[in-house]
Amino acid sequence: MDSYTKTPNPNEQPKLFTKEFEEQEMIKENQPEIIDVEELMKDLESDEDEDGEEEDDDKENIRPNIEKENVDCSRQNCSTTAFPLSEIDVSSFRRPDLNSCTLFDPKLLVAFEQAVKEHMKMNEEIHHVEKKPRIEEKEEEEEEEEEEESDPLLAFEEKCPAGGDGSVILYTTTLKGIRKTFEDCNSVRFLLESFKVIFYERDISMHSEYKEELWRIMGGKVMPPRLFIKGRYIGGADEVLTLHEQGKLKVLFNGIPLDNCNGACEGCGGVRFVLCFVCNGSHKIIGDDGMSSECMKCNENGLIVCPLCC
Repeated sequence: MDSYTKTPNPNEQPKLFTKEFEEQEMIKENQPEIIDVEELMKDLESDEDEDGEEEDDDKENIRPNIEKENVDCSRQNCSTTAFPLSEIDVSSFRRPDLNSCTLFDPKLLVAFEQAVKEHMKMNEEIHHVEKKPRIEEKEEEEEEEEEEESDPLLAFEEKCPAGGDGSVILYTTTLKGIRKTFEDCNSVRFLLESFKVIFYERDISMHSEYKEELWRIMGGKVMPPRLFIKGRYIGGADEVLTLHEQGKLKVLFNGIPLDNCNGACEGCGGVRFVLCFVCNGSHKIIGDDGMSSECMKCNENGLIVCPLCC
């Protein structure tokens, strides 16, 4: 059998597009149209330029073109002589001229600068005068704080009982008429004994002079206990116990001698009073004629302060 070769048909068009090419063409047709933004912007700019040329025709509203260099040169050429404010005549200044290189009179500018400088100088002087006393007050406060830190007793009011300068004095009472007062006196007394410092207890129920002395110092009738350290009034039971809880009471006893005694006083047994040696506690003296009189050596209770511990 002879081989057969296919002859091309001259009327038949060749297949130039494949299947894949046709699919790509279909995708391109479905894509949206891309707009060139640059061309649109160029069109807008050209429109604005045409509008601007039309606006330039309105030459009546155009201000003079003032360059910065001309303004600086005109200010340098202006007179810098300072005029006193009292001698300035405002009516002598010229009005602003739009056609000139400067809108204001050079003399007016100089006067304005001078007024601003004088105002600033005046404010500085006032500020300096006000600042000086504040600085002095601050220095005084700092000195007081340093003194208080060195001696904490300076923070308390100065009220010195008789013989209380440099010592500890406690006004108490041994009467149980008011239970709270009696217990407060015992609490403060126990606290001082625990610090083992020498203190002088003045019982107002045993000696009326102590009561009058306390009222005179406090300026009125007050109830014990009342504590004084080195001529400074510390306070009553509440104030003293609060200072002890805060840890600020012990430092107040700096410089106070310690009590090295192991027991109570041999003379009074810790009562701090003994019977009068003259009247033996009767507070009366019988004379040779049989008449009695008050003893001048003891108090109303026939007692005297213990000569050993007080």
